[in-house]
Formats: sequence, structure tokens, C-alpha cells
Amino acid sequence: MNSIDENNLKLGIIGFPLSHTLSPQIHEYWLKLHRISGTYEILEVDDAGLDRLFCDKVHLYRGLNVTIPHKVRVFDYMDEVSDSARVIGAINCITVENKKLVGYNTDADGFMNGLASFNRDLDFSNMNVLVIGAGGASRAVIYSFLMKSTGQITVTNRSSDRLASLEKVFNDKIRYMDWQKLNDSVSQFNLIINCTSQGMKGKNDFTLDFSSMQQGLSVIDLVYNPLETKLLIDAKSCGCQILNGVPMLLNQAALSWKLWLNISPDISDDIIQFVEDKI
Repeated sequence: MNSIDENNLKLGIIGFPLSHTLSPQIHEYWLKLHRISGTYEILEVDDAGLDRLFCDKVHLYRGLNVTIPHKVRVFDYMDEVSDSARVIGAINCITVENKKLVGYNTDADGFMNGLASFNRDLDFSNMNVLVIGAGGASRAVIYSFLMKSTGQITVTNRSSDRLASLEKVFNDKIRYMDWQKLNDSVSQFNLIINCTSQGMKGKNDFTLDFSSMQQGLSVIDLVYNPLETKLLIDAKSCGCQILNGVPMLLNQAALSWKLWLNISPDISDDIIQFVEDKI
């Protein structure tokens, strides 16, 4: 990894739109904490702007995060791609070293590290997991559980077409469940993860019928705005352990730092509170 040029360190995030991203605040917090003089820039570009960025400016940066809608398109510009990014089908982190661009996906490990902070004594071999959603976040979560040899992974999604596209990636390594069976199947699982945007501020609420749930059920919602979605509120009222999307958000960001700067920022109570106060 290049040594840190404290006079000219440039990091950034590529996406469109970027009005609601918390990434600049998170990374600027760590830059200040680690006394690194640098910038984390918002690079709000459409498709045409993406071409110009990679042709003219990308090599000015040490590293970049990528968010919607460019997580797939940036594959075209990479010199190398990590195995996890290839399987998940999305790049959210790019390293730039000696004009070489390498694409990574830190969502899978970011999710698993966040899960470890929630419960370090998880027995993956006996876990029966339900993943709700079939987009990039669900792919990352499924991949992370497969890497842990998890007992049983089931996925469901409103769109059967998107569920079929997921099946092309993971084949028979996981189970696929019809959306209509969702509420009747809650009792089968000891961990449920919502990987959709439902419940996010400005979107429709989403919840489940927890009346038949297993004792000790844990529920995770990757949404972090609001901090407690209706799904989490209802789950908590039924005695479930709950976790929102803030730990994954911070852990995937910290993994970007490890790739860019060989520094692992601490996910402290202070940074968690800092982020929650911004939401």
C-alpha cells in the first residue's frame, strides 16, 4: 500500500444522488481522529459523468466508495475484482495504487462484523436464517453466511423474477421460499434479516407476524433511518433481540479504510453515537 501523503490524501464516494449519504461524516470523523490531513469528497455523477471520472480524475484518489446506481457499472473500469465482489455482483470499494484499480465488496464482511458485535457466541452450524430481499444487500448477507457454513439459509422476495436471478448465483446452496408463505413460516427461523428498503424513511412500513416465532428469535433490519423500523419495534415488543443497519454501515466503512490505508478504525460507542445523532 502507498504511504499516506498527509498533504494530498483524497478519498471519496461515487453515486447519484448522494444527498442523504452519511459516508462523508463517517470518514471525516476518522480522518480527524487519526490526525490525517485529507478529504473525503462527494462525487455525484450520472453515467456520462462516471465515464469522465474514470478517464480523467480517478487516479487522483487513494480510494473510493461506490453506491447506487453505479455498483455494477464500475466493474467495467477495474483492473482486478475480488472474489466476494464477483459473487455478490457489486463493487462498493475501490483501491487506487500505481494507477491500478481493484474493486472490492466490503458489505459481506461488514455485515458479519456487525453481527459479531451483536452476538459473539453465534452457533452458525445450528442457525436457520431467513433473508428477506433479493438485491445487492441480500447477496452480500447470503455470501457472508455461506462463508460461515451456516446450517440453513432461506431467501424470499416479493418479485419471483428477482428470486430466480438469485438462484442463478447461489443455485442449491440456499433455499428459496414463495413470498406468500412468509408470515406462516416465521416459526422456522431463529434469525431473520430484512435486506429490502421497506421501512426506510419515506417508504412503506414493513413488518411480520411474530405470533408463532421461536423463543430467542433475533431480527435484523439493514435499514438505519429510522433507527427502529416498524419491523424492529414489533419484533422487540415480542421479546426478540433486534439490530439495525448502523453496525453494518460502520463496519463496511472501516473495512474500506483497511483496504485504502491499512488502518482499522475502532467501531467505538462514540462513532456509533455520532452516526445515530446524524440520522
